[in-house]
Amino acid sequence: MIMNKRILIIFNPKAGHQYPKNYQTHFLKQFKKYLPYFDYDWLITTPRLALQLEEIDFNLYQRIMIIGGDGTVKEVADFILINQINLPLAIIPQGSANVLASSLNIPITQSAAIKTACLGQIRKIDVGLLNQKHYFLICLAIGFWSKVVNETKRGLKIRLGFGAYLLNFLKQKKIYQNDFEFKMDSRLYKITGNTLVIANALSLFKLKPKQPVDFSDGKFDILISKNQNLSGFLTMGLFAITNKRFVPYLFRSKGKKISINTKILKNKTVQLDGEKIKVEKIKVEIIRNKLKIIAK
Repeated sequence: MIMNKRILIIFNPKAGHQYPKNYQTHFLKQFKKYLPYFDYDWLITTPRLALQLEEIDFNLYQRIMIIGGDGTVKEVADFILINQINLPLAIIPQGSANVLASSLNIPITQSAAIKTACLGQIRKIDVGLLNQKHYFLICLAIGFWSKVVNETKRGLKIRLGFGAYLLNFLKQKKIYQNDFEFKMDSRLYKITGNTLVIANALSLFKLKPKQPVDFSDGKFDILISKNQNLSGFLTMGLFAITNKRFVPYLFRSKGKKISINTKILKNKTVQLDGEKIKVEKIKVEIIRNKLKIIAK
């Protein structure tokens, strides 16, 4: 038993969900139930989380627990990856989408998520690297869906959760098509569609594609939606979660290294793990077993 180690608990008070009264007391009661011999430090995040992390001696800790959404997890993961900190991350999902937690089969309910964070197993997952500079855990997206995600207001996400994205989706008047030209593992492609996604993990509210995106297979899934109207997305989504072999309006393949023709970037929204990013080129590669996560 490890007696001289502590656990760093990173708490984002402004994540997508509203916390119940006395949340910290409730959390720590369960924490001590499962890990009675561990001490902890409770870090409340600010908009300058990276600066907060720079002040921490991570040698003191056995693991990091993150109470927050995908954005908080990504920021902490970025820091430990860049600084080569060899600690596992445990996630208590509190965001509006919680894609990473859902993909890892981490429970959404608080009591079960806390139990998993305390008693779960360490798993190594792949991470993506954009332009040799930016790590990502979930996906990179260009086009229509990226536009929808980036235009969805934070306040609406807090009130409606994933419903905020759906509401903004239904407000869109037109779906524009693009010619996506890219090179994947030495092979050239040109596919017409509205959205291109390079995915490392993909799941919402436990609704996973029948042919799942595997975050530990050493490959990206590249997906291009080719529908021309909103109803096509609904058809595509229904087939994705019920049919393993065929999904209409969807191009799908796998690869380790992908570069995209830069002309598609003009006037296009690029999203990396749910956050808008400006880049002059897109070259991504997969890094196997790079990040430790606590999961079931």
